[in-house]
Amino acid sequence: MNSAGFSLLELLVVLILLGFVATVAGPSVGHFMNSLAFKKQTGKIMAVIRYARLIAVTEGEPVRMQVADNANSLSFSGAIQKDRDLGLGEDDKISFDPEIITFSPAGHATPATITFTMGEVTQQIIIDPLSGLPILKIDED
Repeated sequence: MNSAGFSLLELLVVLILLGFVATVAGPSVGHFMNSLAFKKQTGKIMAVIRYARLIAVTEGEPVRMQVADNANSLSFSGAIQKDRDLGLGEDDKISFDPEIITFSPAGHATPATITFTMGEVTQQIIIDPLSGLPILKIDED
C-alpha cells in the first residue's frame, strides 16, 4: 500500500529545522526592528527642525528651539509658541549644543549639533548655519 503523505519522522525533521532557523534569525529580526525605530525617530526629529526653519522663513520672525524641561519634547519661542512632543522612550535622550538654536527669517540658523541617543545607538544631527537645514553626521569609523 502506497500512501501519499509524510511520515512522523519527516515532520519532526522539518520542525527541528524550522526551530533552528527561528533561533538563528530571531536576534537579527529584533535588531532590524530596533534599527527601524531609531531611523524613524531620527527622521521625526529632522522633520521638526525643518518645520521650525520653515515657520521662521514664512512668518518673517526668528524661531528659537530648545529641549523642553521634560526632555521628551522640543520647546519653540518666537514666531511659534508651543512644545512639540517627540514621543521619546524613557532611555532615549536628545541634547543640543548650544542649548538654544535660532532660525532666522532669512533661512540661516545657529550652528549647532543635536545628539540623539536611543538605547546604545547615537546619531548626531548638524544644523548647517548657512541653510538652516539639518544634516545627518556620518561616522567614518
